[in-house]
Amino acid sequence: MFEATSRNKASMRRIYEEMRNKGDPSIAAEIFTQPKGVERFVSQFLLSFPDLQHTIEEMIVEDDRAAVRFSAHGTHTGQWIHFAPTGKSIHYTGVTLARVAGDKIIEHHTWWDEMSLVEQIGGDV
Repeated sequence: MFEATSRNKASMRRIYEEMRNKGDPSIAAEIFTQPKGVERFVSQFLLSFPDLQHTIEEMIVEDDRAAVRFSAHGTHTGQWIHFAPTGKSIHYTGVTLARVAGDKIIEHHTWWDEMSLVEQIGGDV
């Protein structure tokens, strides 16, 4: 049980520390059973916020379930959706819930404060 919990925590950390903070979306294939959407989203998002850094504020792992509360900060230097680059610093928070089997995340849902991000870069709300 302890070994599985440690392994599941390590899988969750890789999302934030390796894939996002080190800017390597290609490792999604090592972390997720269905990596294509994750890799595409992270790649596109990092084009808009290339210095984006995530901090795991809290992590709870029990059996095959994991919850992570995170914060992120960076600079809006690339086109994001229909928002031209502003050079503004941004900060947002979010939560990811996941189910892990073996060394892979088999199901995940992330909610983050997208509206706050839009407000910070001067978008209409």
